[in-house]
Amino acid sequence: MKTSGHYLFHEEQSFRQTWILIPVVMGFLTASLLLGFGLYQQLYLGKPWGDQPMSDTGLIITTIVTMLALILVILLLLNLTLITEVRNDGFYYRFPILINRQKMIGKEDIMNFEVGKYNPIREFGGWGIRIRLRRARAYNVKGSLGVRFYLRNGKIVLFGTQQPEELKRALDKMINPPRI
Repeated sequence: MKTSGHYLFHEEQSFRQTWILIPVVMGFLTASLLLGFGLYQQLYLGKPWGDQPMSDTGLIITTIVTMLALILVILLLLNLTLITEVRNDGFYYRFPILINRQKMIGKEDIMNFEVGKYNPIREFGGWGIRIRLRRARAYNVKGSLGVRFYLRNGKIVLFGTQQPEELKRALDKMINPPRI
């Protein structure tokens, strides 16, 4: 756990799990080979590609757009990072690219919290930013450990973590600071 004058807890989690990256990269390679073969057959060999071939220009544009879209997905996955911090006055979070400005759940807004296991698929339908029934929201990247905040406005917000013990200690310290 990092501690400084700025925060009691700091964590950064990224979508870099092999089970996510392999299918995306395989999709990119498959699309590259398939479209590359189509370009070769239609433009170089002069044989129309497919049962209903598109124009040469259409095939080139489709290839470029598909490759750019897949590259953007890969870059997005590599750059999405959930950043959470516990400070003396509240819980701060950002999810750059999706949430660029730092947001805060103030200490006074937290009625209760619990750190523990949850089921990201059953409870929220997966990972990322998930909203369920307007009252519950989840921000998670990997795993099944998190902190669930019960807010005074009746909402529940869950944040995934890979450091549950350190997060719990920091939250306890934020809610009930040591008296001098």
